[in-house]
Amino acid sequence: MDMMTIVGFLLGAAVVIWGAFSSGVADKILNLHGLIIVFGGTIASTVINTSYARFLAGARALGDIFASPKTPSVDEAVRMLVTMAETAQKQGGIMALTTTDPAFAGGFLKRAVGVAMVSSQSKETRDILEEEIRRRRLDVQENSNLYRTMGVLSPMFGLIGTLFGIIQTLSNISDPTMIGRSMAVAITSALFGIGFSNMFCVPVANKIRLRAMEETLVLQILLEGVLDIMGGKTPHLIDIHLRGYQLLEGSRPAEGPLRAKA
Repeated sequence: MDMMTIVGFLLGAAVVIWGAFSSGVADKILNLHGLIIVFGGTIASTVINTSYARFLAGARALGDIFASPKTPSVDEAVRMLVTMAETAQKQGGIMALTTTDPAFAGGFLKRAVGVAMVSSQSKETRDILEEEIRRRRLDVQENSNLYRTMGVLSPMFGLIGTLFGIIQTLSNISDPTMIGRSMAVAITSALFGIGFSNMFCVPVANKIRLRAMEETLVLQILLEGVLDIMGGKTPHLIDIHLRGYQLLEGSRPAEGPLRAKA
């Protein structure tokens, strides 16, 4: 489980609930009108903005941010590549790596080794795999954009709800007993829209983007490591080369033993 995501959502919910009760408006906030306008309208517009497949992919991405990252850490990736380099050095080069773990980094490592074996040329291997990394990054960015779009839309629907409330207020302006209730509907609609955007949509979009950046970094390390093995570099030199990426990642520690060995 990703504790930062879970703690963040819980903390945000606690702050909102505390604010509602401490200001004495907890029993006045919830209204069906505002909820339907903001959440229903946001979902409807998002569906118009995207495809069925992308909508489902975005829903899966939402679930993924609550789980631990599936991408190995930089430390895991480097140790795996050093182990593979030792195997290649002892057993005759890149062709000795046919037993590479097919599940490591979502299968990308196995794919990189396979391309290297077939191509046998560093430039061709780099071009093929860099394009694959780019396509993966773009795919995840689209999931992030889905929630970013929702973050833009929801305050607008909050404004629509507010306008409905103002219209209701003006239509009942001769009845002072209705003005307060109408204004409450107007203001709470805006509250729902702004809150949904800032407490859910924008954080989720940024978390998906962060996961994409981490995955891209690890995939780039795997690519460089495979190219180093193709070039016949020693395991020690490969380790020195790839450890520099750990500074970029912020030294996220491994979350357990190495997932597999070459």
